[in-house]
Amino acid sequence: MSDKPISELRNLGPACERDLNAVGIYTLHDIKAHGVEGTFLKMMQGRRKHKKGGKCFNAAYLYALYGAVHDIDWREIPEAKRRQFKKLTAQLRGEFS
Repeated sequence: MSDKPISELRNLGPACERDLNAVGIYTLHDIKAHGVEGTFLKMMQGRRKHKKGGKCFNAAYLYALYGAVHDIDWREIPEAKRRQFKKLTAQLRGEFS
């Protein structure tokens, strides 16, 4: 596992890094330990806890996390994964709205 910090990962900018750090995720190792979906859910729960809005359940975050883990550009995410991530975020928006 890599201890590469969030700031050095592909696709993840300063705002995403702040949101991840706020929930105790600091490295690629942390993301891998929680899994892409688990990391996303933890980050979104942290955002909602700090009243950052319900529209945060967006598949683009999952694309970015997946790309960071696999060291690929978020636009290169396989179509099957995109569909899976869109389905998950639609479900979460329904549960948390």
